Amino acid sequence: MNRKKITSIILASILVFSSFGITAHAAATYTVKSGDVLWKIAASHDTTVDNLKKWNGLTSDLIYPGQALNVEQPFTTYKVKAGDTLYKISGAHGTTVQAIKTFNKLTSDRITIGQSLNIPTSPENVATIHNVQKGEYLYVIAQKYGTTVSEIKRLNGLTSDTIYVGQQLKVSEGSVPAPKAPKFLANGKFPLPKGSYSPFGDTWNDSRTYGGDRGHEGTDIMAPKGTKVYSATAGEIANFGWNELGGWRITIKTSEGYHLYYAHMSKYAKGMKKGAKIKKGQLIGYVGNTGYGPEGTSGKFDTHLHFGIYDKNWKAVNSYSHLKYWESKK
Repeated sequence: MNRKKITSIILASILVFSSFGITAHAAATYTVKSGDVLWKIAASHDTTVDNLKKWNGLTSDLIYPGQALNVEQPFTTYKVKAGDTLYKISGAHGTTVQAIKTFNKLTSDRITIGQSLNIPTSPENVATIHNVQKGEYLYVIAQKYGTTVSEIKRLNGLTSDTIYVGQQLKVSEGSVPAPKAPKFLANGKFPLPKGSYSPFGDTWNDSRTYGGDRGHEGTDIMAPKGTKVYSATAGEIANFGWNELGGWRITIKTSEGYHLYYAHMSKYAKGMKKGAKIKKGQLIGYVGNTGYGPEGTSGKFDTHLHFGIYDKNWKAVNSYSHLKYWESKK
């Protein structure tokens, strides 16, 4: 397969069953664009329409912009134990000996203890995910997938009809692949307490007009005013105080040289000052809606935490994948 054609990242392991030696995986995914049809997607990913329909549980050729499609067979990884045979493994996973042999390019039934086998899984075990597009709301999404607003809310734990551009929503039962570990700062901590914030989407490079036309250089996480904000990493406060765009903000420099930016806070925690040493998970402030004006300005937008990452050269890095990975580890 020509992986350069895949527009979405290859999703990594979603769950490890240590007692069974199984690691669940999702296949590479493709996000449907306007004008796409199944035969076109199949051709560009060296597969067939029938495979795409099977891997995604589709009953028709109907697809929609923003829909995430598996373009490879979903699979689990199984480590062979003493006493295992292909017949025994296939029976335990609801597949066939031939399917395992084909998937792993085995020329015989011989396997060895400790050997890793990729086991093809059925699409029913993997949820269908919809990436929220600009202008969409729950009723429209529900109509696209032949489901209901209440079902989408149940699947995603939503307590209101509010959704955000870039947000990923389950529209069917099944497991959701966990985000791939980032290449740096993988051991970070999600900055807000579990259950204190709304589901968030990828707001990277969204248009902003205050302060001039510009792209958004972070991820917005909607949360009530006063929600505690914790440092995602250890480091030292590099910038502190009022910023016209960011309001009451803190920038923490990590030992690796990255700068983590927390903005729009309502107030700081005690002990915050430039040069202060910060521990991972330390309370640094509280969610607010400050900024977009002279010192003390607030209420120009809904309360939320703006979180950004900048590299050693102060180049902005999309923080969404980091936040989703840290969130999955809570």
